[in-house]
Amino acid sequence: MNERQNQHFRMFDNSSDVLDDYTEAWSPIPIMAPVKNQLDELRQRIQETDNTSQLSSSRITEKKNKLLSNLAKKVAILSGILKAFYALEGEETSTDKYDVSKTDLIKARERDVEAIVTPLIKKVRDNIEALSDFGVTEAMVSETETTLDDFTTLIGKPRTIRNKRFTKLKTLDELFDATNDLLKNTLDPLMLQFELSNPEFYEEYTRARTIVD
Repeated sequence: MNERQNQHFRMFDNSSDVLDDYTEAWSPIPIMAPVKNQLDELRQRIQETDNTSQLSSSRITEKKNKLLSNLAKKVAILSGILKAFYALEGEETSTDKYDVSKTDLIKARERDVEAIVTPLIKKVRDNIEALSDFGVTEAMVSETETTLDDFTTLIGKPRTIRNKRFTKLKTLDELFDATNDLLKNTLDPLMLQFELSNPEFYEEYTRARTIVD
């Protein structure tokens, strides 16, 4: 990766971090989750294509902690909804092994996180139609999967590429073009709605989108 690409990659990374920090602000808007997922998958493809994009150990630790915290919040929400669903069905014991709190996940060993979260996601997907009345959406589940993928990638596991069209992008130039296009033509316009409703979020995102020489 050349210096210009490194600068752009840091901008991609910072933009994704801001979205992670403000998940609660954008998650009610269904289209935001798949767009965020695309950004994360493109970032990971760039890392896989060029090893020079690897993060420093301190940056990896910082990102892992932030991702685990965000993942714990999302998993706790899904776990709580699933518990309420089964309670209303009179099957409270059905969710015992899917009862995951934020503390449970944060205190778990890194290599155990995926094994804890994956069965919960599968259970939610198996009941997603019924759980729609409880506020569960496909976008919500996909975003949880993406955060899990981001975390497990940082502990050495290969990422699951969920958007198959990205597999056609082979070169760094293609990947950078696709990521810049996603930000400029999709995410930037979507973010305009937060300029008034959540100016702090919008300003953080605007700063993250700045390329520092």
